[in-house]
Amino acid sequence: MAGVPDLAELQATIVRMERHYVSHPLFADYKRLCERFANDLSDPRDVAISQAAVLMLIKFASERLSNS
Repeated sequence: MAGVPDLAELQATIVRMERHYVSHPLFADYKRLCERFANDLSDPRDVAISQAAVLMLIKFASERLSNS
């Protein structure tokens, strides 16, 4: 079983996924949510995990679009 990723690993994954999904129709919503996370959450790891969760949703939506 893999260990828990540290903040740097989470941030690297977020940057990679942002580059990949920047043209997705939901990306503007993601950016607005990032602002909200930054304002509402005090722990940088919580912010990163929240951002990663939204990016996973975009990934899921993207896969559904390509499979239809």
